Amino acid sequence: MVWKSALAILIAASGLSNVVHALPNNQPKKTHYLGWAQIKHIFAFGDSYTTTGFNVSLSQPGPGNPLGNPTYPGHTSSNGPNWIDYLTTTYNKSFIETVNLAYGGATVDSTLVAPYSPTVLSVKEQVESEYLPIYASHFSPVPWSSDDTLFAIFIGINDIGNSYASQNATLLPTIFSELSGLVDKLYASGAHNFLFLNVPPVDRSPLTQAAGPTAQSIEAADIADWNNRLVSLSNSLTWKYKDTTSFIFDTNKVFSRVIDHPCAYPQTCPYQNTTTYCTAYENGTSTPTSFDPACGVSVDKYLWLNSLHPTFRMHEVVAEQIVKLIE
Repeated sequence: MVWKSALAILIAASGLSNVVHALPNNQPKKTHYLGWAQIKHIFAFGDSYTTTGFNVSLSQPGPGNPLGNPTYPGHTSSNGPNWIDYLTTTYNKSFIETVNLAYGGATVDSTLVAPYSPTVLSVKEQVESEYLPIYASHFSPVPWSSDDTLFAIFIGINDIGNSYASQNATLLPTIFSELSGLVDKLYASGAHNFLFLNVPPVDRSPLTQAAGPTAQSIEAADIADWNNRLVSLSNSLTWKYKDTTSFIFDTNKVFSRVIDHPCAYPQTCPYQNTTTYCTAYENGTSTPTSFDPACGVSVDKYLWLNSLHPTFRMHEVVAEQIVKLIE
C-alpha cells in the first residue's frame, strides 16, 4: 500500500484530565448512550487529523467495509491509520460503520477563519451540505439510530493556527457560537451521543517551534482558551438537552505526555524523536515503517511526520484512550 500518494494531497491541517464529562444537572434524564459496545455507527467531523478522504458519492460504509471509501486506511495525514480508523476497526467492541466527513485543512466556518483553499469543506459545510441532506434524511444510505450512534468532532487546530497571530479577542467566542449552533442542528437530526476532542499542543509542533517562542506562547494561550470553551460547550449541551451524553477527550494531555515521555504508552514507546521531523519523510513514505538513512531512524520512530502532523502511533494511543473514556 502506498501512503505517499495519499499524503501528497493533504495540506497541513492546521490542564484537563483525560476526560471531562458534562456537569450533572441533578435532573432525571433519558440516556441514549448505552455504552461503547452498543455503538454501531460513527459520524466524524474535523480536519486532516481525522480525514480519511471519504467521498459521499462513492461506496458507503457497510458489512465488510466499515469506512466505505477509499480503501482502508484511506488518505490520512499519519502515514498509516489515524485515530478514527483505529477506533472503528481496532478498538471497537462491535462492528461499526463510520461516515467520516472530515476534510483536511478544515476550520469551523470558512467565513470566520479561512482555510488554505476555498475548496476545503468547513465543519459547517460538513454538517449542512453533506450530513444533513444525505444522512439525516429518511433515505440515509447508512441506517442509524440515536441509541447506536456516536457523533465525533475534532476541530480547532486550523482555527487557531490560521488566526492566533492576529490576537483577535472576539474571534473565539464567535467561532464557538457557530459551533454550538451546528451541534444544535446535529441534535435536532437525532444525535444524542457526542464526543469532542480538544486541540493538541500544536504550539509544540515543529511548525510553531520554528516561528519562535513568542508565537508558541500566543498559540498555547489560544489553545488553552479553546479547550476551556469546549468544556463549556459540552456542559451547556447536556444542560440544554437532558437526553444527551457528551464526552470530552483530552487530546492535549495525551500528546503532551508522549512528547515528554514517549514510553508513557506502549504504542508510542518506539518513538525516538518527538520534537522534529525528517524532510525525507514529510510527504509520506511507501510503507508506514520505511527507512531513509538520511533520517537516522525509520519514519515510525518520529512522532512528527512533518511540521504539523503526527504519525500513526500517536493516533493509535488516542483511539485506545478514547475507548477507555467512553466504554
